[in-house]
Amino acid sequence: MMKKKDLSREAILRAAEALIQKWGIHKTTLEDVAREAGKGKSAIYYHFPNKEALIEAVAVVQAERIVAAVRQEVKRQETAKAKLLAYVTTAFRETRRAAALFEIAKGELRADRALIQKVMERYRALQEKEVEEILRFGNRRKEFRSIGGRDVHAVARAVVTVMRSLILDLFLESDDRKSFDLIIEILSGGL
Repeated sequence: MMKKKDLSREAILRAAEALIQKWGIHKTTLEDVAREAGKGKSAIYYHFPNKEALIEAVAVVQAERIVAAVRQEVKRQETAKAKLLAYVTTAFRETRRAAALFEIAKGELRADRALIQKVMERYRALQEKEVEEILRFGNRRKEFRSIGGRDVHAVARAVVTVMRSLILDLFLESDDRKSFDLIIEILSGGL
């Protein structure tokens, strides 16, 4: 059961997310969020020192949703190749979904690229660990001949680096769906 403090924070985050989707980051004020959440402005300051911290928390919630969806999809797969494909495709699909939800704020986020990079950096180690587990699973099953004796951590880091770069491009700069679909094929199946 969630504590009252946590419920208040969740209500504020849901309200902020809804208003950012509707009006964008710059037009959404803390007063608007407080009103939407049915809270006083002081409740927002209790949880978040400023608007930037609130916006970052909303972005973290989105990232956590993506991670949860990826884990769920990976868990359902039986082979390492299927797990890796599920990891890549689900991460891209869920990022596209988040980008579509925040279409109004997308232009604002392009201007504040540092926020997206900061949130993604928080999850780098987690992403690398997830990919490493998939690669080790595949090595035990002898599914990944191309990895061979290579350092699994280095391969995982390379996969995550490529994905992060593409996700940044997807979220902040490009809408070229065909290129992303082609890259997913290459990452999952090779050339």
